This record gives sequence, structure tokens and C-alpha cells, in this order.
Amino acid sequence: MSRTLLLLRPQPGNDESADRARALGMEVAQLPLFEIVPVPAESLPEGPFDALLVTSANGARFGSEALARFAGLPVFAVGKATAQAIRALGPYQVETGGGTAATTMPAIVAAGHRRLLHICGEETRPFDPLGLTIARHVVYRSDARDMRPYAKALATLPPSVIAVHSPRAGRRLNALIPPPGRNHVLLAISEAAAEACGKGWRRIHVAPTPDDPALLRLASTLCMVAS
Repeated sequence: MSRTLLLLRPQPGNDESADRARALGMEVAQLPLFEIVPVPAESLPEGPFDALLVTSANGARFGSEALARFAGLPVFAVGKATAQAIRALGPYQVETGGGTAATTMPAIVAAGHRRLLHICGEETRPFDPLGLTIARHVVYRSDARDMRPYAKALATLPPSVIAVHSPRAGRRLNALIPPPGRNHVLLAISEAAAEACGKGWRRIHVAPTPDDPALLRLASTLCMVAS
């Protein structure tokens, strides 16, 4: 018996995850809970900076102006997908971190940097700056989509594997599916995302590393498990 993988990730990341999942042989259903949109343009911080921190692929997509403005500085990307999105924009000096801002900061400190420009979305997980001076430059936000047209489909969803890519998605899933309808296996990208989903689910698993490829490799196993 196989289970469908339900992807809640916003676009365009949802399509990217779906392509990876289908390449691994999974049946995929796509239901983005949020829409990623640019925020109104704001002035770039003046600096000076000695490095950039980009904590999502959306930061790269919507932060191209900031990246171009400081093109001579090293760019620290939290993971492979973010690094790829930055490299697609031009020949930047990109260093790939440990999957989150918190696990990337030690490498930035070790490289001797002290003043960072953080290109990010409106919602970011807090992390220890390790004594560095960090200026945030917000370039996008995640708007909740109207899920009322999908309420019946969610309530009658057959047992599935549901991929949760963020704590915010977990909180919304927790609100959308009440406990009587939680006969699903959840696969969260982090412990924080798992905790946000609430209780009462059939099972909850956390990806071994906080990135989409690791999450989907585990999903390919869970989708083939009958219980």
C-alpha cells in the first residue's frame, strides 16, 4: 500500500518539491497554504557590511537588488537550495551553511566577519548573532491563502503523508484539520515545525536535516509504509 504525499509548501517551492517527489516515485498532491509575495520596496541599509546572510531561496529570488548592490561581498546561504538560487543570479562568492541561520553563524564568525546584511522574509526564526552586528533587509512575506474552498477535501483526505516545511505551516495545519481528522503521518522539516502541528496525528517524523531533499527522501519511505 502506498500513501499520497501532500505538499503544503508555498509556490514556487511547492512545484520544486513536487518534481523531486515524483522523481522518487511518489504520488503527490499539492495544496500551498501560503503565497510568497514581495514586500513594498524599502531602502537598502547602507552598511558597511563584510558579508551577506540569505536564509531562504525566496530571499535570493526577491533580494536580487541587494545581492547586486553588495556583489563583492561573500554570501552565506543556509542550505543547498538557497545557494543554488543565489548562484542562478550571478557569479557570487557563495558559502553553504548548516541548514539554518543558527547553524550557519559559526562559519561566518570563523571566517572573521563582523557586520552582516541579512536578506530575509518578514518572519524569521530567532537565532544567536554570536556577537555580530546584523541588519535585516526584508524582501518578501508569506500571505495565507483562503483555504475555505478546500475545507471539504481536507476533512475527507484519505490517510496521507503530509509534508510540513515550516512552523507557520504547522500552526495553520493544526487549525485546519481538527483532531478527529488527523489519521495522517506528518513529516516535518524541523522539530519546531513538528511541535507547531499539535497533537493527535497518526505519527510525526522529523527530517534528519532541515532541507527539502532530506525531507523527501524520508517521505519516499513513509509513503510506502502501510501502517
